[in-house]
Formats: sequence, C-alpha cells, structure tokens
Amino acid sequence: MRERPTPEAPDASDLSDTAVALPYVVLSCGMSIDGYLDNPTPQRLLLSNDDDFDRVDAERAASDAILVGAATIRHDDPRLLVRSAARRAERVARGLPASPTKVTLTRRADLDPDARFFAADDAEKLVYCASPALEAARHRVGDRATVVDAGHPCDLRGVWTDLAARGVGRLMVEGGGAVHTQVLAADLADELQLVVAPFFVGSSRATRFVGDAAFPFNEQRRARLAEVRQIGDVVLLRYALSPRFEDPTVTA
Repeated sequence: MRERPTPEAPDASDLSDTAVALPYVVLSCGMSIDGYLDNPTPQRLLLSNDDDFDRVDAERAASDAILVGAATIRHDDPRLLVRSAARRAERVARGLPASPTKVTLTRRADLDPDARFFAADDAEKLVYCASPALEAARHRVGDRATVVDAGHPCDLRGVWTDLAARGVGRLMVEGGGAVHTQVLAADLADELQLVVAPFFVGSSRATRFVGDAAFPFNEQRRARLAEVRQIGDVVLLRYALSPRFEDPTVTA
C-alpha cells in the first residue's frame, strides 16, 4: 500500500476535532420523478441525457476529489474520470492530474480490486474504511489505493478533514443513496445539484435518493432553491445548503 508521512496523511479519526477548513461539498444526483436512483434490475438506469452528462463532467473537472459509496462501485462500476479531453488537458495545464482524486467509503471492505475505480489511471485513490474492516480493506485493495482509518462508525467530518489536509478544496459526492443520506443528515454538504428525469421507476425495490434520517432541512428549516434549469428533457435543481454557497471562503 502507498503510505504517506503522518503529517500529510493522518487517520480521519484523528482529525475530527482539528481546526481545518473543510472542503466545499457538492452533492450531485439524478433521480426519477418518484425519487429513485435506479431500477431493481441489474441493468444500469440512465437518468439523464448527453447535455447533462457533459454538465456533470464539467463539475468533475472543477473538483479536487469525487466520492462514491462502496455500493455504487459494486453496482455501477463507475470510472469517475473526466471524460472531455479538453477539460483533462486544461487540468494538466494547471499542474493537476487529468482527473480528480477518487474516494470511497466502506464499512465492510466489500470491494472488488478489479473494479474500474481501482484502474491504473492517473487518479489518486482513497478508501476510507471503518476501523474493524481496516486490515481486510488493505489486504483486498493492495497497492491500488491508500486505505485510511475512518473510525467506528465512520466519522464523516473526520473524512472531510482528512481530505482537506490532503489538499482537497472542492469535493463532489456522486452517491449512492446511503452516502447522500449520511452526508445530508450530518449537515456536511454546501450544495445539492439534483436532476429530475421525466419518468417514474415505480418499484419500492429500487434505491431511493435518500433513506430515513433526521435531516437538518425540514418544514422549519427550508433549503434555499438557488437555480432551476431545464436541460433537454431533465430539470436541474440547485439548492444552497450552507452560507458557503454564496461565499466559499466561509469556514465550515
């Protein structure tokens, strides 16, 4: 496994109380009209269109890291790379890797080292793992990624702090439902970009955008709708979830 000196790569569990500016966090999600991320079949459900996929690619290119849950890696096998050659070249011209750092969270280390997340590309890979499964995760992924102790249970604020210590200023969270639920319930997102597809899934066996949780936004505290944009046959809803939406320099 690739190791860094302790000052540059401390365990997330050691950083949760440290005064470090957290990354600006953008949650990016596409869902059906009835709030589902996919259908109950093994085939991946495409919830958007080419123009919106290009918009998401631009968001990736503007990010320092992209995070998905381990279940998303298992079910969707995403590459999590910037697709546009022009955007990759622009990042390289700024002295950055062609694609942002790939990040995942796992409780059980149920990871396939042959998944495209771990492919031998130019992106750094970080696996934040619950303490009980730490050694299993390190054994499973080998030198394909850096495995970091995220505490037990996983401490999201500690993960955000550790990412900030690694130079991540803007973090894009692409799911899935469990991760969106955890991040929103912990009030650790600054912006939500929610795309609604023009159809229904109609099956409770599918994965919803979020699960049950005590969310900070409710009828007493309403999220601010900052933008509504039609993109072909889908609609993008942008919600401001923190003061940093207007001023990213505000300390989280």
